[in-house]
Amino acid sequence: MKLKFILPSIVMLCGPTQSHAEGVSGQLSGYQCVGLNIKELRLSQDDLRTGNGFPWMLAAPRLGANPVARVSSIIYVAWPLTVENGFVKTLTYGGRTAWVEQNAISALRRSDGTTGGCALSRRSDGRIMFHLDPGVGVNNE
Repeated sequence: MKLKFILPSIVMLCGPTQSHAEGVSGQLSGYQCVGLNIKELRLSQDDLRTGNGFPWMLAAPRLGANPVARVSSIIYVAWPLTVENGFVKTLTYGGRTAWVEQNAISALRRSDGTTGGCALSRRSDGRIMFHLDPGVGVNNE
């Protein structure tokens, strides 16, 4: 009798995953996830909550270049790391190439201290999605 209730519940839980996967057009290689260098940027807990003090992704690898987008807590960097003039080549959530100061990024870490990253995929609308490696946390303090 319990099986009649459990099986439909499992099917219902699988449904959203199926429809979500249909919006993804494929894996994206050549990029990896890193986090914000909270200590170097001297970000407070309030900054982390609001995004104040987060650096900008720039259109070129130089100070004064046009801002493209605000950095989020997860940053997609070209992999292997591409550094030019003290800036790291990145990819915005919208899929545009941009540059972030090298001191603004930090490796993501697992609770045991080892580094980790993510897998990236591009949605059918062009947006980039990330899936963190197992055990990787976003807070790098």
